[in-house]
Amino acid sequence: MLGPIFLAVVFDLFDTLVDFRTDLVPVVEINGKPERTTSFNAYEALREKDYTLPPYPDFHRLWIETSKEVWGERDRDPEHREVTSRERFRKFVLRLTDIQPGQCDAAAEIAMETHMERLIGSTEFDSARLGMLARIRDAGIKIGLVSNFDNTSAANRLLTRTGIAPYLEATLISGEVGYRKPASRLYLQAAKLLGVEPRRVLFVGDNFEADVSGPQSVGMPCAWLNPKGAAPPGEAVPPDFEIKSLSEIHGILKLDASQ
Repeated sequence: MLGPIFLAVVFDLFDTLVDFRTDLVPVVEINGKPERTTSFNAYEALREKDYTLPPYPDFHRLWIETSKEVWGERDRDPEHREVTSRERFRKFVLRLTDIQPGQCDAAAEIAMETHMERLIGSTEFDSARLGMLARIRDAGIKIGLVSNFDNTSAANRLLTRTGIAPYLEATLISGEVGYRKPASRLYLQAAKLLGVEPRRVLFVGDNFEADVSGPQSVGMPCAWLNPKGAAPPGEAVPPDFEIKSLSEIHGILKLDASQ
């Protein structure tokens, strides 16, 4: 029996097409302990612009507290609505009481952009994946991307720098769309943009809830990228395919070596 015929493939971004490297995040010492964070880079960027700031340990504490608060509220939202990085950084800067109200938006922008540049700079991209994307495109299969990332501009810069962008016919970033995976609307919107029925789209990603359970909710087949062989959570429905490497996608799509 022949497997499903896919007319499109939609990829996740981080730890699927592009690998996030925690070891590339800057290290600072906070209260005598090393910690990986971009907060010191933001602190220095604001100081260079002559903003009045608290001592760095207090700055970092407010940085962490704000992120935990925002992300906690976001993750408890049953609708899976996104909170943009601009909203998050404005909330953070408002807690820096020495910054004047009229300066908050500009200060938030500096902190956010500094953080985002260091964040996307802490990624690694295997250029061989461009060959994979080329083979898929050359076989007449459309390519899309859906990513949970709260800063669309930074995501697009990363897609451009890696060379991924030209292969994409549909790109949905949560910071722009306003919703995060596993919100069903994202998978349906991706399929609509690609002009393909959900059942003819293969979704590929590493996060079980976002990249397996989410697509399953709209009848979209999925390939779970699971390089470490982790067990599926609880009583979850298993993915249609499980792969250890993106190189296995060609086999699922039944692409001949000659393509």
